[in-house]
Amino acid sequence: MDLGINTDAVCTIMRADGTVLGRRFINHPSEKDWMYRTLGRIRKFQREHGSAQSRGRWAYTKRLNIELGKKIAGAIIRYAEENHADVIVFEYLEMQGKISGEKKQKLHLWRKRDIQKRCEHQAHRKGMRVSRVCAW
Repeated sequence: MDLGINTDAVCTIMRADGTVLGRRFINHPSEKDWMYRTLGRIRKFQREHGSAQSRGRWAYTKRLNIELGKKIAGAIIRYAEENHADVIVFEYLEMQGKISGEKKQKLHLWRKRDIQKRCEHQAHRKGMRVSRVCAW
């Protein structure tokens, strides 16, 4: 399982010897587009009115982001269940250090840990194990 910023997730079904049996790209472009549009509206609103009055707009964007995480986790578990997976392996993503540049807000809104936790709970309900490995 590879969680990404541009595509939500890339699921690969593999055997123990490394043979790739299948791959699926999970992406929800309309939901991400809607969230980025609301972020643009917040930016415009804050320029005119200040950041103190935009609390409700931020709450709405946060709810959209939480819903997107739920959809991604559900799609991952559904794909694993369709292919009778025993173990779901996630990449251990450690985000340390200062983030600067153009993708700063995208990285802050990336719900990688939440998606992994939701997948872990749903997988345990269905009898699957979850493992995390270092990307190196």
